[in-house]
This record gives sequence, structure tokens and C-alpha cells, in this order.
Amino acid sequence: MVEWTSLAFNGLWVLGAAVILAAFSLCCYQAHCRGERLRVQLATAGFQAWLMVGLVFLSVGAALLGPRWWERVLWGLFCAMSVWQLWTAWREEGRGGD
Repeated sequence: MVEWTSLAFNGLWVLGAAVILAAFSLCCYQAHCRGERLRVQLATAGFQAWLMVGLVFLSVGAALLGPRWWERVLWGLFCAMSVWQLWTAWREEGRGGD
């Protein structure tokens, strides 16, 4: 029998890892096409925003799967910090930070 809640919670952190890998791959491609160093592309607000979206999904999925209360609290704190960074990167990108 399929345990749907476990499947959904595991799907969240897998989705987060996929978003992070896709953002990193796109960043490498853009750095290569523009002839820039990878470090320059990784510092852009656009990459930081997608990195934080992936980290939010990853930390929510891990928090929902955590067997101990303190693990869930730590993943929740990590999620809150990622949301804060996402908001900061979004504001920076809105100002033309790229």
C-alpha cells in the first residue's frame, strides 16, 4: 500500500533539490555564454532567489519528515531563514540588482 503523506513529503525535498540543481545548471550555462566567472553569476539576485526557493522546499520536506521534535524545529528555522533570504533577493532583483 502506498503511504501518500510520506510520498508527498519526500516529493517536497526532491523538488527542492531539483530546483537548486536546475538553478545552478542555468547559472553555469549563463556564465559560460557571457564569458563571466561562475562566481559573478552565483552572486546575482536571480540565482539567489531560485536557490532560496529550492531551499524552502527542501527544508519544508525535511521538517515534515523529521522524526524528532528538535529536528523539525531546526529545519523550521532553516526554512524561515531561507524565506527571509528569498524576500531579500526578490527585493534586490526588483531594484535591478542583476
